[in-house]
Formats: sequence, structure tokens, C-alpha cells
Amino acid sequence: MAATCPFNHIDHVGVAVKDIDAALRLFQEVFGAPPSEVEVLEDQGVRATLVEVGQTRLELLEPLSNESAVGRFIERRGEGLHHLALNVNDIAGKLKALDERGIRLVDREPREGLSGAIGFLHPASVFGVLTELVENDRG
Repeated sequence: MAATCPFNHIDHVGVAVKDIDAALRLFQEVFGAPPSEVEVLEDQGVRATLVEVGQTRLELLEPLSNESAVGRFIERRGEGLHHLALNVNDIAGKLKALDERGIRLVDREPREGLSGAIGFLHPASVFGVLTELVENDRG
């Protein structure tokens, strides 16, 4: 049986933080991460940055308000691992195939994110892990 959603590699790991500047400073000073630019993603309610770490990346996410998805996440669970992002080809096709298979989706259509075209799978369908599919030129 063919896989419904094969992926190329882990694109990044998302980490929810209260203070992105402090988190970025820690990763740079303690772990030697290179500088990275923080962007505001109003539609997602976050300040975010992608930190290159070897062959993968960390996405640091600071909520713009407590009402944003990341703000609610931190309120319920505290800072920490937010999501796992898998790099795929044909994200639109993958989301459609997953939907047809009965996988619960957050996004039925790809949307633009910090790392390229993205779409989220609901954690209830992936053993409690919010999973992001990403299509970009890193595939």
C-alpha cells in the first residue's frame, strides 16, 4: 500500500515562547545559532523567526496576544514544543488525500507561512502532535 503523505525531511520544529528576543538570544549565546530576522505574521497572530540549526530549523513563535492560537497554547500548556513541520511536495494534493483518508485537518487548503506554503493537521489525528506540512524550495 502506498503512503498517503510521504515527506522529504523534517523542515522545522516550532517552539512557542513568551519572549522571542530572549529565546533567540539564548539560542545564539548558548547554542551558537546564527542571527535570524524576526517577522510579524499578523494573520497568524505571532512574531516568528526561523533559526538555522544544522540541517533543520527551529521556528520560534511569540504570540501577539493571548487570544491568538499560540497565545492560547501558552496559556494552557506553557512555553515549549508547539508543532512538528514535515517538508512535502504537492502540499495541496497531500491535504486533499489526507482529508479523503479521514485525517482531521486544521487547513484544507495551503496558505502562506513563514517557511513557505503550509497546512496543519489536527493533533487529534497525529497522536497529540500538531503537525504542519510545508512546501518550499528545501524539498
